[in-house]
Amino acid sequence: MIVDDLEATLRQVPGWGDASITIRPLAGGITNRNYAVTVDGRSCVVRIPGERTEVLGINRTHEQEATERAAELGIAPPVVARLPGHTTLITEFVAGSHAINDADFVTPPRLERVVELLKAFHGSGVIGGQFPIFRIVEWHARDAEANGVTPPPVYDWLHERSASIEAAFGVSPMPPVPCHNDLLPANVLFDRERVWLLDFEYAGMNDRFFDLGNLSANSAFDDATDERLLAFYFGASSSSRWARLQLMKIMSEFREGMWAVVQQAISTLDTDFVTYADERLGRCRMLVEQAPFDEWLAAAAQPA
Repeated sequence: MIVDDLEATLRQVPGWGDASITIRPLAGGITNRNYAVTVDGRSCVVRIPGERTEVLGINRTHEQEATERAAELGIAPPVVARLPGHTTLITEFVAGSHAINDADFVTPPRLERVVELLKAFHGSGVIGGQFPIFRIVEWHARDAEANGVTPPPVYDWLHERSASIEAAFGVSPMPPVPCHNDLLPANVLFDRERVWLLDFEYAGMNDRFFDLGNLSANSAFDDATDERLLAFYFGASSSSRWARLQLMKIMSEFREGMWAVVQQAISTLDTDFVTYADERLGRCRMLVEQAPFDEWLAAAAQPA
Protein backbone atom coordinates (compact mmCIF):
# COMPACT_ATOMS: atom_id res chain seq x y z
CA MET A 1 0.00 0.00 0.00
CA ILE A 2 1.41 3.42 -1.00
CA VAL A 3 1.08 6.43 1.28
CA ASP A 4 -1.70 8.08 -0.77
CA ASP A 5 -3.76 4.90 -0.57
CA LEU A 6 -3.15 4.66 3.16
CA GLU A 7 -4.31 8.23 3.72
CA ALA A 8 -7.49 7.55 1.76
CA THR A 9 -8.11 4.45 3.88
CA LEU A 10 -7.46 6.34 7.13
CA ARG A 11 -10.05 8.93 6.14
CA GLN A 12 -12.63 6.17 6.25
CA VAL A 13 -12.14 5.83 10.01
CA PRO A 14 -15.18 7.43 11.67
CA GLY A 15 -14.37 11.05 12.53
CA TRP A 16 -11.17 11.18 10.46
CA GLY A 17 -12.65 12.21 7.11
CA ASP A 18 -11.57 15.85 7.37
CA ALA A 19 -8.74 15.39 9.85
CA SER A 20 -5.21 16.67 9.39
CA ILE A 21 -3.21 13.51 8.63
CA THR A 22 0.53 13.03 8.20
CA ILE A 23 2.22 9.71 7.49
CA ARG A 24 5.82 8.53 7.70
CA PRO A 25 7.26 5.02 7.35
CA LEU A 26 8.71 3.35 10.42
CA ALA A 27 11.94 1.39 10.14
CA GLY A 28 12.10 -2.23 11.23
CA GLY A 29 9.77 -5.14 10.76
CA ILE A 30 10.54 -8.22 8.68
CA THR A 31 6.97 -9.28 7.90
CA ASN A 32 4.85 -6.11 7.69
CA ARG A 33 5.14 -2.44 6.75
CA ASN A 34 4.68 0.01 9.60
CA TYR A 35 3.76 3.69 9.58
CA ALA A 36 3.65 6.47 12.15
CA VAL A 37 0.49 8.48 11.58
CA THR A 38 -0.51 11.78 13.15
CA VAL A 39 -4.22 12.54 13.10
CA ASP A 40 -5.17 16.02 14.34
CA GLY A 41 -2.11 15.93 16.58
CA ARG A 42 -2.67 12.40 17.93
CA SER A 43 0.19 10.01 17.15
CA CYS A 44 -0.70 6.46 16.09
CA VAL A 45 0.89 3.42 14.51
CA VAL A 46 -0.57 1.59 11.52
CA ARG A 47 0.73 -1.76 10.34
CA ILE A 48 -0.01 -3.03 6.84
CA PRO A 49 0.24 -6.84 6.86
CA GLY A 50 2.72 -8.44 4.50
CA GLU A 51 1.70 -10.65 1.63
CA ARG A 52 0.35 -14.13 2.41
CA THR A 53 1.08 -13.87 6.11
CA GLU A 54 -1.58 -16.48 6.79
CA VAL A 55 0.96 -19.03 5.53
CA LEU A 56 3.12 -18.03 8.51
CA GLY A 57 0.27 -19.03 10.81
CA ILE A 58 -1.00 -15.49 11.42
CA ASN A 59 -4.73 -15.14 12.01
CA ARG A 60 -5.61 -11.44 12.07
CA THR A 61 -8.85 -11.99 13.98
CA HIS A 62 -6.94 -13.77 16.74
CA GLU A 63 -4.29 -11.05 16.64
CA GLN A 64 -6.95 -8.40 17.20
CA GLU A 65 -8.33 -10.25 20.20
CA ALA A 66 -4.89 -10.69 21.75
CA THR A 67 -3.90 -7.07 21.08
CA GLU A 68 -7.10 -5.76 22.62
CA ARG A 69 -6.65 -8.06 25.63
CA ALA A 70 -3.08 -6.85 26.12
CA ALA A 71 -4.12 -3.21 25.75
CA GLU A 72 -6.87 -3.65 28.36
CA LEU A 73 -4.26 -5.10 30.72
CA GLY A 74 -1.93 -2.15 30.14
CA ILE A 75 0.64 -4.44 28.55
CA ALA A 76 0.36 -3.15 24.98
CA PRO A 77 -0.34 0.34 23.60
CA PRO A 78 -4.02 1.37 23.61
CA VAL A 79 -6.10 0.48 20.55
CA VAL A 80 -7.34 3.56 18.69
CA ALA A 81 -9.38 2.08 15.83
CA ARG A 82 -9.56 -0.65 13.23
CA LEU A 83 -8.15 0.07 9.79
CA PRO A 84 -11.08 0.00 7.36
CA GLY A 85 -10.84 -2.76 4.79
CA HIS A 86 -7.96 -4.43 6.59
CA THR A 87 -7.83 -6.92 9.45
CA THR A 88 -5.41 -4.82 11.44
CA LEU A 89 -5.59 -2.32 14.29
CA ILE A 90 -4.47 1.28 14.67
CA THR A 91 -2.71 1.69 18.01
CA GLU A 92 -1.48 4.65 19.96
CA PHE A 93 2.12 5.67 19.38
CA VAL A 94 3.91 5.29 22.70
CA ALA A 95 7.26 6.81 23.59
CA GLY A 96 10.23 4.67 24.42
CA SER A 97 13.26 2.90 23.05
CA HIS A 98 14.50 -0.63 22.53
CA ALA A 99 17.38 -2.12 24.45
CA ILE A 100 20.68 -1.18 22.85
CA ASN A 101 22.13 -4.66 23.44
CA ASP A 102 21.47 -7.87 25.36
CA ALA A 103 23.03 -6.56 28.56
CA ASP A 104 20.91 -3.41 28.45
CA PHE A 105 17.76 -5.55 28.12
CA VAL A 106 18.34 -7.32 31.44
CA THR A 107 19.55 -4.36 33.49
CA PRO A 108 17.51 -4.40 36.73
CA PRO A 109 14.63 -3.89 36.94
CA ARG A 110 13.94 -4.16 33.20
CA LEU A 111 13.81 -7.95 33.02
CA GLU A 112 11.55 -8.14 36.08
CA ARG A 113 9.11 -5.68 34.52
CA VAL A 114 8.98 -7.66 31.27
CA VAL A 115 8.28 -10.82 33.27
CA GLU A 116 5.50 -9.04 35.17
CA LEU A 117 3.78 -8.26 31.88
CA LEU A 118 4.14 -11.83 30.67
CA LYS A 119 2.70 -13.20 33.91
CA ALA A 120 -0.27 -10.86 33.59
CA PHE A 121 -0.94 -11.95 30.01
CA HIS A 122 -0.43 -15.62 30.86
CA GLY A 123 -2.95 -15.34 33.68
CA SER A 124 -5.59 -13.39 31.77
CA GLY A 125 -7.77 -16.30 30.60
CA VAL A 126 -8.33 -18.18 27.36
CA ILE A 127 -7.99 -16.43 23.99
CA GLY A 128 -9.10 -17.76 20.63
CA GLY A 129 -5.74 -18.23 18.97
CA GLN A 130 -3.66 -21.39 19.29
CA PHE A 131 0.12 -21.68 18.98
CA PRO A 132 0.98 -25.33 19.63
CA ILE A 133 4.72 -25.03 19.28
CA PHE A 134 5.42 -28.68 18.43
CA ARG A 135 2.91 -28.51 15.57
CA ILE A 136 4.06 -25.08 14.44
CA VAL A 137 7.51 -26.31 13.34
CA GLU A 138 5.84 -29.15 11.43
CA TRP A 139 3.39 -26.79 9.74
CA HIS A 140 6.23 -24.49 8.72
CA ALA A 141 8.03 -27.42 7.08
CA ARG A 142 4.83 -28.46 5.31
CA ASP A 143 3.98 -24.95 4.11
CA ALA A 144 7.49 -24.18 2.93
CA GLU A 145 7.51 -27.33 0.80
CA ALA A 146 4.01 -26.62 -0.52
CA ASN A 147 5.31 -23.26 -1.71
CA GLY A 148 8.43 -24.57 -3.41
CA VAL A 149 11.09 -24.45 -0.69
CA THR A 150 12.45 -27.74 0.63
CA PRO A 151 13.28 -27.65 4.35
CA PRO A 152 17.03 -27.91 5.00
CA PRO A 153 18.47 -31.36 5.84
CA VAL A 154 18.87 -30.47 9.53
CA TYR A 155 15.08 -30.25 9.87
CA ASP A 156 14.59 -34.02 10.22
CA TRP A 157 17.29 -34.28 12.91
CA LEU A 158 15.83 -31.38 14.86
CA HIS A 159 12.31 -32.70 14.45
CA GLU A 160 13.32 -35.94 16.15
CA ARG A 161 14.63 -33.92 19.11
CA SER A 162 11.48 -31.81 19.25
CA ALA A 163 9.42 -35.00 19.43
CA SER A 164 11.49 -36.06 22.44
CA ILE A 165 10.90 -32.68 24.08
CA GLU A 166 7.17 -32.92 23.45
CA ALA A 167 7.07 -36.40 24.99
CA ALA A 168 8.93 -35.21 28.09
CA PHE A 169 6.60 -32.26 28.59
CA GLY A 170 3.64 -34.56 28.06
CA VAL A 171 4.48 -36.67 31.11
CA SER A 172 3.64 -33.77 33.46
CA PRO A 173 1.78 -31.30 31.25
CA MET A 174 0.90 -27.77 32.24
CA PRO A 175 -2.28 -26.12 30.92
CA PRO A 176 -1.77 -23.80 27.94
CA VAL A 177 -1.98 -20.06 28.59
CA PRO A 178 -2.15 -16.97 26.38
CA CYS A 179 1.39 -16.43 25.08
CA HIS A 180 3.01 -13.70 23.00
CA ASN A 181 5.22 -16.21 21.13
CA ASP A 182 7.43 -13.61 19.39
CA LEU A 183 9.50 -11.95 22.10
CA LEU A 184 12.22 -10.45 19.95
CA PRO A 185 13.98 -7.42 21.48
CA ALA A 186 12.27 -5.24 18.85
CA ASN A 187 8.91 -6.21 20.36
CA VAL A 188 9.79 -4.85 23.80
CA LEU A 189 9.76 -1.09 24.34
CA PHE A 190 11.18 0.63 27.43
CA ASP A 191 9.90 4.06 28.51
CA ARG A 192 11.61 5.03 31.76
CA GLU A 193 9.72 2.98 34.36
CA ARG A 194 7.20 1.66 31.82
CA VAL A 195 7.52 -1.38 29.57
CA TRP A 196 5.34 -2.17 26.57
CA LEU A 197 5.01 -5.42 24.65
CA LEU A 198 4.42 -4.92 20.93
CA ASP A 199 3.19 -7.05 18.01
CA PHE A 200 0.78 -9.77 19.09
CA GLU A 201 0.30 -11.28 15.63
CA TYR A 202 1.57 -14.71 16.73
CA ALA A 203 -0.19 -14.66 20.11
CA GLY A 204 -2.14 -17.76 21.07
CA MET A 205 -2.55 -20.47 23.65
CA ASN A 206 0.75 -22.24 24.25
CA ASP A 207 3.02 -23.57 26.97
CA ARG A 208 4.20 -20.66 29.16
CA PHE A 209 7.74 -22.03 29.02
CA PHE A 210 7.85 -21.22 25.32
CA ASP A 211 7.43 -17.52 26.08
CA LEU A 212 10.14 -17.74 28.73
CA GLY A 213 12.48 -19.69 26.46
CA ASN A 214 11.72 -17.41 23.53
CA LEU A 215 12.52 -14.36 25.63
CA SER A 216 15.79 -15.92 26.83
CA ALA A 217 16.92 -17.21 23.43
CA ASN A 218 16.21 -13.99 21.56
CA SER A 219 18.22 -11.85 24.00
CA ALA A 220 21.00 -14.39 24.67
CA PHE A 221 20.43 -14.72 28.42
CA ASP A 222 23.26 -16.38 30.32
CA ASP A 223 22.71 -18.99 33.03
CA ALA A 224 22.55 -16.40 35.80
CA THR A 225 19.88 -14.44 33.94
CA ASP A 226 17.89 -17.60 33.27
CA GLU A 227 17.94 -18.33 37.01
CA ARG A 228 16.80 -14.77 37.69
CA LEU A 229 14.01 -15.16 35.14
CA LEU A 230 12.73 -18.37 36.75
CA ALA A 231 13.02 -17.01 40.27
CA PHE A 232 11.02 -13.92 39.42
CA TYR A 233 8.36 -15.75 37.43
CA PHE A 234 7.82 -18.71 39.76
CA GLY A 235 9.33 -17.54 43.03
CA ALA A 236 12.09 -20.12 42.75
CA SER A 237 13.94 -22.21 40.20
CA SER A 238 13.92 -26.02 40.18
CA SER A 239 15.50 -28.75 38.10
CA SER A 240 12.27 -29.24 36.16
CA ARG A 241 11.75 -25.53 35.51
CA TRP A 242 15.37 -25.12 34.45
CA ALA A 243 15.14 -28.05 32.05
CA ARG A 244 11.86 -26.87 30.53
CA LEU A 245 13.28 -23.40 30.00
CA GLN A 246 16.40 -24.74 28.28
CA LEU A 247 14.42 -27.13 26.08
CA MET A 248 12.04 -24.38 25.03
CA LYS A 249 15.04 -22.24 24.08
CA ILE A 250 15.83 -25.03 21.64
CA MET A 251 12.24 -24.97 20.35
CA SER A 252 12.40 -21.19 20.03
CA GLU A 253 15.40 -21.40 17.72
CA PHE A 254 13.84 -24.29 15.79
CA ARG A 255 10.65 -22.36 15.22
CA GLU A 256 12.45 -19.13 14.27
CA GLY A 257 14.57 -20.97 11.73
CA MET A 258 11.61 -22.76 10.17
CA TRP A 259 9.63 -19.51 10.09
CA ALA A 260 12.44 -18.06 7.99
CA VAL A 261 12.29 -21.09 5.66
CA VAL A 262 8.61 -20.29 4.97
CA GLN A 263 9.51 -16.63 4.44
CA GLN A 264 11.91 -17.70 1.70
CA ALA A 265 8.88 -18.98 -0.20
CA ILE A 266 6.43 -16.13 0.32
CA SER A 267 8.12 -12.85 1.31
CA THR A 268 8.64 -9.94 -1.08
CA LEU A 269 10.64 -7.92 1.45
CA ASP A 270 14.33 -7.27 0.88
CA THR A 271 15.54 -9.60 3.63
CA ASP A 272 18.01 -12.49 3.39
CA PHE A 273 15.83 -15.20 4.90
CA VAL A 274 18.17 -17.98 3.72
CA THR A 275 21.00 -16.72 5.90
CA TYR A 276 18.60 -15.99 8.74
CA ALA A 277 17.21 -19.54 8.65
CA ASP A 278 20.68 -21.09 8.48
CA GLU A 279 21.84 -19.05 11.48
CA ARG A 280 18.85 -19.88 13.67
CA LEU A 281 18.74 -23.58 12.78
CA GLY A 282 22.50 -23.81 13.25
CA ARG A 283 22.15 -22.23 16.68
CA CYS A 284 19.37 -24.69 17.48
CA ARG A 285 21.55 -27.66 16.59
CA MET A 286 24.42 -26.23 18.62
CA LEU A 287 22.15 -25.87 21.68
CA VAL A 288 21.15 -29.53 21.43
CA GLU A 289 24.68 -30.82 20.86
CA GLN A 290 26.24 -28.80 23.68
CA ALA A 291 23.49 -29.59 26.20
CA PRO A 292 22.96 -32.45 28.67
CA PHE A 293 19.94 -33.13 26.49
CA ASP A 294 18.87 -36.47 27.98
CA GLU A 295 19.22 -35.10 31.51
CA TRP A 296 17.00 -32.17 30.62
CA LEU A 297 14.39 -34.51 29.12
CA ALA A 298 14.29 -36.54 32.33
CA ALA A 299 14.01 -33.42 34.51
CA ALA A 300 11.35 -31.85 32.27
CA ALA A 301 9.18 -34.93 32.72
CA GLN A 302 8.84 -34.03 36.40
CA PRO A 303 6.14 -31.60 37.61
CA ALA A 304 7.19 -27.97 37.23
